[in-house]
Amino acid sequence: MQSQLCLIRINTARKRSDLPNNQWVLRENHMSQGSTSLIRLLRTRHKNGHANSAFTLVELMVVVVIVGILSAIALPNFLKQTDKAKATEAKQNIASTLKQAQAQFVEDGQTPKTSATDMNTLYGTPKDGAGLFNYAGAWSSPIYTITAKGNSTDAGLKDKVMKGCANFDTGKVDMQSVLDDSSAPSCS
Repeated sequence: MQSQLCLIRINTARKRSDLPNNQWVLRENHMSQGSTSLIRLLRTRHKNGHANSAFTLVELMVVVVIVGILSAIALPNFLKQTDKAKATEAKQNIASTLKQAQAQFVEDGQTPKTSATDMNTLYGTPKDGAGLFNYAGAWSSPIYTITAKGNSTDAGLKDKVMKGCANFDTGKVDMQSVLDDSSAPSCS
């Protein structure tokens, strides 16, 4: 701590007329180095008795640049998360269709249906255009594959594909984890 001597004006009177002269008292004040530099800064910021409370153009431009950089980093991540959330519809419908088809195969031995109309009627798969994806099935004994392809309902998902398959002999089920994954699911 640094000890400084300060002149402090004391106004002890209740009325200005009671004070013949302004009274000044010499007092020892203990201040840290940081507070003395703060006082100096305050003295330079207060010119002509008015506080300089406006931001400079440079300060505003720095803030705009920082916000721009942060949004440039965050926006792509946000968009990826929304695509993942939309792809959840395809995953759920593929999984549901595969389970329904496998249950029917075990129950009556019929090969699973592959047309969109039959899949909707028998397994509850959404009709084409009813959701974000259109569904198609393929049967190659004993593997049943469902393909969900993004339709024109959402421009960001259009023509993106997700696949899932089930091996009806072994019970193995596999599904792509993300849209347009280059590795096809393997149920062999």
